Amino acid sequence: MNFDKLAIKIAERDKSAFELLYEQTRRLVFSVCLGVVKNQSVAEELTQETFVTVWQQSEKFRGKGYKTWILTIAKNKSLNALKKNRRETPFDFFENESVGGGYEVDVDTGIVLKTALNSLNDEERQIVLMRTAGMKAKEIAQALGVPRGTVSWKYTEALKKLKKLLEE
Repeated sequence: MNFDKLAIKIAERDKSAFELLYEQTRRLVFSVCLGVVKNQSVAEELTQETFVTVWQQSEKFRGKGYKTWILTIAKNKSLNALKKNRRETPFDFFENESVGGGYEVDVDTGIVLKTALNSLNDEERQIVLMRTAGMKAKEIAQALGVPRGTVSWKYTEALKKLKKLLEE
């Protein structure tokens, strides 16, 4: 079932349609959150918050681009969490070295190595995680608000960096 049909059913409070949406998009939403906050447990919480928001606000959305709408919610929740964390938590980098990311992501193809992902900048990491989760370049471009060519170029460059690092 496509996302636009799911959107209609979810707006009508069809729980089975919502479960299907969750199964189809949870890894993708998690990847978006993880790419922004770089913390697995926070990304898991934000993923759940995203789906709660989708359920609560589904009646408001009845157009095309349902998947992009969901990913925008995830991205915004993640950015808000970062801002809140920066306001509330002053930290000494040396006392808390795990801030900014000790994580491993289990994807269908295997485990993404923590050190390899940490070698990428934030945008590259987010693009790689989103592509690995199954998003197309066009969808990533819409979610991140950048041109599609930029997504393709950054993805290619990120893969080159990862390949070089893993060969060493």
